[in-house]
Amino acid sequence: MNRNVVIVLIGGFVIAILVAVLVQASLSGKKKTEMQAEAKVEVLVAKAALKAGHMPGEADVKWQSWPKSAIFPGAIVKKSDDEKIADLVKGKLNRAVAVDEPILRSALIKDAGNNLAAALDPGMRAVAIDVKANSSAGGFISPGDYVDIILVYKAKVQPLDNADLLSRKVINENISDLASETILKKIKVLAIDQTASRPEDKIKVGKTVTLAVDARGAEVLALAGQMGDLTLSLRGLGDDSESKSAYTVTDARLTRIAREIDMEIVMAKKSLGIRNNLVRVYDGDNVRDVPSR
Repeated sequence: MNRNVVIVLIGGFVIAILVAVLVQASLSGKKKTEMQAEAKVEVLVAKAALKAGHMPGEADVKWQSWPKSAIFPGAIVKKSDDEKIADLVKGKLNRAVAVDEPILRSALIKDAGNNLAAALDPGMRAVAIDVKANSSAGGFISPGDYVDIILVYKAKVQPLDNADLLSRKVINENISDLASETILKKIKVLAIDQTASRPEDKIKVGKTVTLAVDARGAEVLALAGQMGDLTLSLRGLGDDSESKSAYTVTDARLTRIAREIDMEIVMAKKSLGIRNNLVRVYDGDNVRDVPSR
């Protein structure tokens, strides 16, 4: 082979290798520069798995570096070192969040509004009852107020077949047909009809009131609604007092007409010289005459 041809071939081969090395170095440097130039931001993510309904705090979340190009709408991005997590994360989660998953603004329910499930505390239930103006403090009850619930029901007490005259008289003097009791106290009002926020200057007489009660309270309301009529007694703002009644209010106890009639009969018999077979019983401030045996 001609010596000149060999030299040309060797020179071309060397040049090809140099060109390949230069191209590779150029591409590698460009890729490295691009990687170094990609911007990073910090987003708020969950430290641990969080359940739906949980209200996350500073102990539940953390800042984590995230490629700026991969940020999606709704992510909570750190804007300055002065930002407080407590100001950024407010409300309950409307869905579960996995470990290291970004906390989205859309996953936080800040204002419950008409979302009663978000307004309920753990263990509480929302129960609706029918009301009228005269059973809901004239319509002055609003979401956020606290009420006592009074049940008015028929409670006819029948004496036993072998009951003596005294037992029958005591029953008749204490109840005729109706009774009322406060069955639940300090119950929070969640909504009036479909409105869960307090009106600014308007009084709304609703047809339905939704109350926050525990599981037992839900059972009580379900049964009470079948037993009789429910009335809401509005509590004063901040009133935590406990009122206790020694006796259940009944129609016979509410008025004194039966006792007054008995007294008139006693006085009439006395004036006519008829032997009185009644014994006067003193019960605190109450005085009544019952037949003697």
